[in-house]
Amino acid sequence: METAATNLDSKLARRAARGGKKRKRKSKKKIGLPAPVVFWLVAPIGAAGVVMPVIDEVGWVWLTGSAIIVQIIILRLNDGRGFIRSREMRRAYEARRHFSILEVIVLFLLIMADMLAMAYAL
Repeated sequence: METAATNLDSKLARRAARGGKKRKRKSKKKIGLPAPVVFWLVAPIGAAGVVMPVIDEVGWVWLTGSAIIVQIIILRLNDGRGFIRSREMRRAYEARRHFSILEVIVLFLLIMADMLAMAYAL
């Protein structure tokens, strides 16, 4: 009986001595913004890219060009992995990770309107 107790004690002592390393646990945090938030951040930039060069002057063409680039990058991200990065499946109560088809159509129309406004201003 004593040998079983000493074996257990020595086993616990060995485990305590080697216990300096801890496992890295992956966080289950979801990184990113929901798709509606991203859409409402990008769409006004595209609308400003349409309006400013037409109303004011040619000096705002840089805004139109950068709006086109931002919208293309956002649509590419949407098509790829979405905006919230997670290894888990999306639950019913979570926000959308991708744009709806209507939001994609609106962004494409804004890109075309930006191109038209840039051509008009130049």
